[in-house]
Amino acid sequence: MHIIAVANQKGGCGKTTVAVNVAAALSKLGNETLLIDLDPQAHATFALGYSEGPSERKTAYDIFRAYFDSTDVPFEEIVITGRERFSFIPANMMLSAAEINLGEMNGAAAILSRTLSGSFFEKYEYVIIDSPPSFGFLTLNSMYVADRILIPLDLSYFSLNGINGVYRVKGLLKRETGRDPSVFFVMNLYERRSNFAKQLERDAKRMLGPYLFSTRIRSSVRLREAARLGKTIFEHDPGCSAAVDFRNLTNEVLAPGMENMDVVIREFLFHAPEAGSVYVLGDFNGWKKSEANRLSKLESGYWSGHFTLSRGRYRYKFLVDNEWIRDPENTAAETNVFGTVDSILTV
Repeated sequence: MHIIAVANQKGGCGKTTVAVNVAAALSKLGNETLLIDLDPQAHATFALGYSEGPSERKTAYDIFRAYFDSTDVPFEEIVITGRERFSFIPANMMLSAAEINLGEMNGAAAILSRTLSGSFFEKYEYVIIDSPPSFGFLTLNSMYVADRILIPLDLSYFSLNGINGVYRVKGLLKRETGRDPSVFFVMNLYERRSNFAKQLERDAKRMLGPYLFSTRIRSSVRLREAARLGKTIFEHDPGCSAAVDFRNLTNEVLAPGMENMDVVIREFLFHAPEAGSVYVLGDFNGWKKSEANRLSKLESGYWSGHFTLSRGRYRYKFLVDNEWIRDPENTAAETNVFGTVDSILTV
């Protein structure tokens, strides 16, 4: 079973549209596919044409309620079938209550993982999870169980600014649980005639390298129509440009060897709560100061930035308010030709 969590803390990026139609494309390719709506807003549920009230059918909330109550989960009452090779678990607002309760429980981030490891789900080759637009416990459940996390980026620099948040949560997940899913990105709601879109895409490619899929999901009225009608894009208009885009994106998702690339995304951290600016400069960026190499200040007083690096060995330093400082959290260091000391990074 392959599990893909579709996540983004920013709303309005088309996350649900990506989750629904990637799942649909996988099923069209002959894969038994399950979509789980884990968002209390239940947008994926409505996008698939299901709108019964919360008292009329069990939902994803019942997975968590069964854990709270130490009871069995009636999966046959939760999973909705009817589409060929495409099933889904609906959501409702009760998931908000689960989010609140999860914060008080040990092992809360692993509930969905334990659920999907059961024999009931063995038939599914792919599971797609539509996560809430936040990094709460429901999203942690989806990230914990996932092999891969897919982040849709809309035409907004808020999306790029949120990338650091994605990797910080991923780092926390790895430290606390040992889980380390790969993270990939896709440009969504793309307006190909817009110069702004082209510049944003260039900036995204610079930041993310091959972790940004080459497929762009173009903005399409057909996608909005399909969601309103409760259909996937392949049910509504299989020949439209949006359907082509989702077929191409799904082929990229299925491409072998995506986890064994020659580049990695590396976080740089520097604690300087009183600093006005912090840059990271090194062999990997030609030691050139630019806004692209400026770190973002966090509430904790740390400055953070994520950069795509080819595998290799690099010298680097932080430039803190125009003062050169080696990385105090990295013991690997060497003297340079100027008689000062550089930090050493091997990736």
